[in-house]
Amino acid sequence: MEQLFAQAYSLGLDAIAVTHPAPFNEALPVLTKLQEKQHYPDFVEQDLHLRINPQALLPSVKSIISTAVAYKSVHPRVQPRSGLLSRYAWGEDYHRVLPERLNELARWMQDHLGVNEYLVCVDTKPTIDRAIFLRAGLGWRGNNCCVYLPDYGSWVFLGNILVDVELPITNPAPMESRCGDCELCVKACPTNALYAPGKINPYLCISYLTQMKGIIPRQLREKIGIRLWGCDICQEVCPYNKNAKSSSRSCFAPKEATSIPVIPLLNITNGEFKRRFGQTPMGWRGKAMLQRNAAIVCGNLRLNEAIPELAISLKDPKPVVRGTAAWALAKVSTSKARQILVEAYKSETDPQVLEEIKHGLDHQQI
Repeated sequence: MEQLFAQAYSLGLDAIAVTHPAPFNEALPVLTKLQEKQHYPDFVEQDLHLRINPQALLPSVKSIISTAVAYKSVHPRVQPRSGLLSRYAWGEDYHRVLPERLNELARWMQDHLGVNEYLVCVDTKPTIDRAIFLRAGLGWRGNNCCVYLPDYGSWVFLGNILVDVELPITNPAPMESRCGDCELCVKACPTNALYAPGKINPYLCISYLTQMKGIIPRQLREKIGIRLWGCDICQEVCPYNKNAKSSSRSCFAPKEATSIPVIPLLNITNGEFKRRFGQTPMGWRGKAMLQRNAAIVCGNLRLNEAIPELAISLKDPKPVVRGTAAWALAKVSTSKARQILVEAYKSETDPQVLEEIKHGLDHQQI
């Protein structure tokens, strides 16, 4: 096992533990209740029996290797007329980095530990990664619903390897939470998505909102503020996270900056989007979501300088871009912005965009 751990650390993993693959039956009633309350995320596996049963994913599984990689790097800085990026989106996409390392570790296990079949799981697989992390004794679940790795805080990516060889369990006892009665994360959540310690409505979470498809609900747009992609508020206010160690992995450092000027993003081309963001976690949703989010930041900042680009956005082929641009123009609230909205209303055909323009004209304050 010492060789396994040494190999994991040499590959850039910051924590590793081995646990058993028994079904997570204790999670079933919890997940079922979330589904009933409509607090179960739509971006994860909906079949709960598949989620809680590792054997359904790899019938020969006898052990699970739980791993974590830290990604905290520099302190975020906000530039003028810019939107803030969540730390996880600053560098290379962990969906690329982590599976590469885990597959390499799995191949090493085939050569040295007799592993034949294995399955690498990051968060695109049905596995309950946080439950595996907790069972493996690597850390605890925070009041902000994130998991915490000692020394590195909640700034970690999780990944697992299911293998067909029984390995010694390394941390048989779960780790106790260090959050205590602290509720700073709950109090800081702008949308009240985090409505109680350990309780979250994912559909109100700004991280979810900035990655969801379609038009973001109007009543939540101002609460997004300047967050262009993701949200770290519940982690930033955490006292434990303030002293968390930084990662030594340069791949998670900012490719550009911790915040991005938003006006140039309003009508970004496909080529520029792929060049700048294609290798980051922002690349998977496509440029329309980034254009939409940039328009929201422009509106929240009341950027008069954005009016010409927002006018161009009103002619974008995608309704989500046009509708959000209309909202942003109404928020900028100048006579020029109003004139642009009036002209756009005459030619717009999409019902949702028309409603956004009309609402903007009815509520614009000049």
